[in-house]
Amino acid sequence: MTQEEKILDLVRKTIKGSEWDNRVYLVGGAVRDQIMGKPVDDLDFVVEGNISAGVDFATWLCKKWNVFKKDSNPVVFPNYGTANMHYNDIKLEFVAPRKEKYTTGSRKPQVTDGVLADDTKRRDLTINSLMRNVSTNEILDLSGKGLNDIKQGIIRTPSEPDVIFKDDPLRMLRAIRFTVKYNFKIAEGILESITKNSDWINSISKERIQEELNKILVTNKVVEGIELLRTTGLLKHIIPELDQMVGMMQNSHHKEDAYQHTLSVLRNTPPTLMSRLMGLFHDIGKAETKSIGPDGEVHFIGHENAGEKLTRKIMTRLKYPNDVIDIVALGVKSHMAFKHGTDDASKLSDKTLRKFSVASGGNLSTFLDLIHADNMSHSDTSSMPNQVNFIRKRIEQLKPPSSQSDVKLPIDGNDIKQILGIKDGPLIGKIKDAVQDAWYDNPNLTRDEAIEIVKKIGLENQITEIKRIMKSVL
Repeated sequence: MTQEEKILDLVRKTIKGSEWDNRVYLVGGAVRDQIMGKPVDDLDFVVEGNISAGVDFATWLCKKWNVFKKDSNPVVFPNYGTANMHYNDIKLEFVAPRKEKYTTGSRKPQVTDGVLADDTKRRDLTINSLMRNVSTNEILDLSGKGLNDIKQGIIRTPSEPDVIFKDDPLRMLRAIRFTVKYNFKIAEGILESITKNSDWINSISKERIQEELNKILVTNKVVEGIELLRTTGLLKHIIPELDQMVGMMQNSHHKEDAYQHTLSVLRNTPPTLMSRLMGLFHDIGKAETKSIGPDGEVHFIGHENAGEKLTRKIMTRLKYPNDVIDIVALGVKSHMAFKHGTDDASKLSDKTLRKFSVASGGNLSTFLDLIHADNMSHSDTSSMPNQVNFIRKRIEQLKPPSSQSDVKLPIDGNDIKQILGIKDGPLIGKIKDAVQDAWYDNPNLTRDEAIEIVKKIGLENQITEIKRIMKSVL
């Protein structure tokens, strides 16, 4: 039994014999998941009564459980008749049955008293409109279709899809997300409505769009999810740069256009958010770097560097956290690092592998997952199916540091300044880079060997400076 299920049982016991008995209903995803045999991981309730019933019950429950704190537990939104509270770090949300009326372009509805049937009609999908009476365990299917749609695997809105999607256009993304999450089919008219109204998604905050996109990306049907975004027209509003890759022909190393290749990479990546984001954006720089050589061959020279910049731009637009953007962008930039290395990785030096491991910043395994997915999505003659496996084995033997902070050089900046008798300046960084480059060749680099590098570069710098002065004088 999950923590949420234990709390649900506690709610049942607490309201027994009280004024709230038979008035509290578990709703939404929790009921759906119970019916599908999945653990409950969210607790949303509808409380029968007037518009303040949800708020009143949340306040009553907090006091009963001795967790009431004025203005913070529960948190109340009186204009919408909603409240949420926390108990044992679990969030519970409450709302009264209500009618909602939206004005064009606004996500803030006008709310009035309603009945349970009104709450059902305003839900996004029939499978999410079911209610379970907390006191009796009875399931209410007021749309008349929710239970059967779960059984038959159908995604359908409880009322006219145009109305449902206009009230909250994010529901278009949710319909696609649940379709691919559960491998359901979309009922007739739903895709048509999404396609017709896809531009409505532009009225939704980027944060909400990002959240739904992330959930689509980590499903086992990610390719189908992205394809539904494309065919309905949503993709061109969310990531137009990806939509522009449709039909972009590639060179002989590939068997698909740039967009279909991206889908193949997604299919070959593990279902983790970082891997899928890297797969989604790994070739996003190809549109702006495409060129045709004298032999008629298509080239995308430097697309990984262009892709890094474009990835940052897109993910910033979609309000991703900076740390996530940094990791994904670095993965995109690094995905071509071993293309010269052959299937058995024999052309990759130990130095190259050490540098890659350090540059990965602790994300080595995810970067290698991307490279393998990309390799496997190339033409048969260019796929190098064994390369990453060989690389993993060699890195395991080399045991290189996984980030820059783990690299221990035999000298530091203060040593360099003392050896050369100089102050802070760009020369210090140049010398440290040279010492680290030597360390990549030989992790057993001694202090004496490092000092020799410092002296050599210091002398070269002095000679260059003398020549500059002489030239200016003459």
